[in-house]
Amino acid sequence: MKTAVAYARFSSDLQKDRSIDDQVALCESIAKQHGYRVAKVYHDRAKSAATMFERDGLLDLMKDTKAAKFDAVICESLDRISRDQEDLAGIFKRFKFREIKLITSDGEANDVSVGVRGIVGSMFLTDLGNKVKRGHNGRVREGKFPGAVTYGYRRVLGKPGVREIDPETSKVVLRVFTEYASGKTTREIAAGLTRDGIPTPSGGKHWNHQTFTGGRGGKRGMIGNQIYIGRLIWNANRSVLDPDSGKKLKRRGKPEDVIAVEVPHLRIVPQELWDAANGVCTSRAEAKFGAGGKRPQRVGYRPYSREHLLAGMLSCGSCGGHMRIAQVSRDGGPRVACAAAHQLGTCQHRKSYDMKVLEETVLAGIKAHLTSPEVLKEFTKGYHAGWAERQREMRSDRDNTQRALNRATVAIDRVVTAITESDEPVKALTEKLKRLETERAGLEEKLRLIESDGGAKVVSLHPASIGKFATSIDALHAALTRGGDPVALAPFRSAFRNVFDRIVVHPTGKRMPYEITPYARLSAIMGVELFPKVRSTEEIMREQGFGCTDFVGPEKSVSS
Repeated sequence: MKTAVAYARFSSDLQKDRSIDDQVALCESIAKQHGYRVAKVYHDRAKSAATMFERDGLLDLMKDTKAAKFDAVICESLDRISRDQEDLAGIFKRFKFREIKLITSDGEANDVSVGVRGIVGSMFLTDLGNKVKRGHNGRVREGKFPGAVTYGYRRVLGKPGVREIDPETSKVVLRVFTEYASGKTTREIAAGLTRDGIPTPSGGKHWNHQTFTGGRGGKRGMIGNQIYIGRLIWNANRSVLDPDSGKKLKRRGKPEDVIAVEVPHLRIVPQELWDAANGVCTSRAEAKFGAGGKRPQRVGYRPYSREHLLAGMLSCGSCGGHMRIAQVSRDGGPRVACAAAHQLGTCQHRKSYDMKVLEETVLAGIKAHLTSPEVLKEFTKGYHAGWAERQREMRSDRDNTQRALNRATVAIDRVVTAITESDEPVKALTEKLKRLETERAGLEEKLRLIESDGGAKVVSLHPASIGKFATSIDALHAALTRGGDPVALAPFRSAFRNVFDRIVVHPTGKRMPYEITPYARLSAIMGVELFPKVRSTEEIMREQGFGCTDFVGPEKSVSS
């Protein structure tokens, strides 16, 4: 019998896990009818069909598809695979190239059925979203709450969506408004609540000062929440899904969609106190940013992003927590500080550091110290001593890296599809493909390094390994200090982030030189290749099932 695989999925945590078993049983029945034997089952639990992101089962299926390990894919219906037109068409196109059949309870899929199902699935998602929104809007007009419980209130048992003032937390709300109106800073208020042992809205111990006035797009946070004066505002913000990254982004709601309902029985803050507190908020914003109270937008300036060399790698040498952008230098560059010190006040390491200087310090330090055999041997001893603790850290690191790798893989597939279907010059798309491929190769190598570290409990360094690592460090240092084209530098940046697990920033006095400690991965020092092989655009296209001559004409070149 010919070999097939089955795919099953359900979309909500509210659905029963038994749904997967029922779908697999149906797939096995369909397989027998068509003369196939089910050799493997792929599944995704509580995953939406609106996107391919975060669907490990489907991504594993597509990875095995490239190896042509089976003759057919069987599922209950096409909407189990995807309800997105772009994704469903792209998946089916790749099955066809590998001569893999897609079979459902309706029979073997073809171009027509996939096209129709893609349209129907997309319409279903749009219609479902509109109905949910309509239902929520209706409840809001009745003075009910479709969302979470706002701090200061509690649910009324037996009455869904109905809220009432909570006697205990409402006192904290009044305290916050009173102290803020009297002139206290948000940090002082947060420190006081933490000191008095009052739980945060999420139940934590340490209050974040941004809880009170944080957020973008006008007054946000507790001080700007109009529910405290008996006014329910709905649709002020909306979420949209980025099709390239799969991440949900928050945007301002459309003015015509905003609903405001008076709920005077839920007023906690007297109007006079509200006006005083928000007057202080406005005056502070104007004093800092000028008329209008809004942060000026710098042309060409991008805040701290994951494209920065040290992004996500910096940790506090005092508390061990992560460091984040806290300020902006005079030249517009980012300055980092301990998040626990900056946001929660739970760490005494309050100094901020210029990101550019930190980067220069790191690069100079690795050149000076990490090519020394003695230093590397000492590092190995330290690694052995902290092996058990490192194992716990690696589990989280491995999961995060795998998720990022999955996102990059999906993004590459989408760009390939866009290239084959575009009527425009594809230079911009191929440049994007190169960046994504560099990211994918780096993440794949990082995952291999993490797993290599996990198995190396007792190791010794060979002189050849030390020499190879030193050569790689020299190459990294030369490329990253020289600078230049971001695309050309991408493999070196990726290798740097794979070599070093984290960079610890130690507390130093005001205007004193920075002190940092980089922590390298043991597997990197053991001689693993740090610069992973990056596939060319042509290789990626052929792997996906498209020859370059299929879509590139004389006036439309992938290399131009």
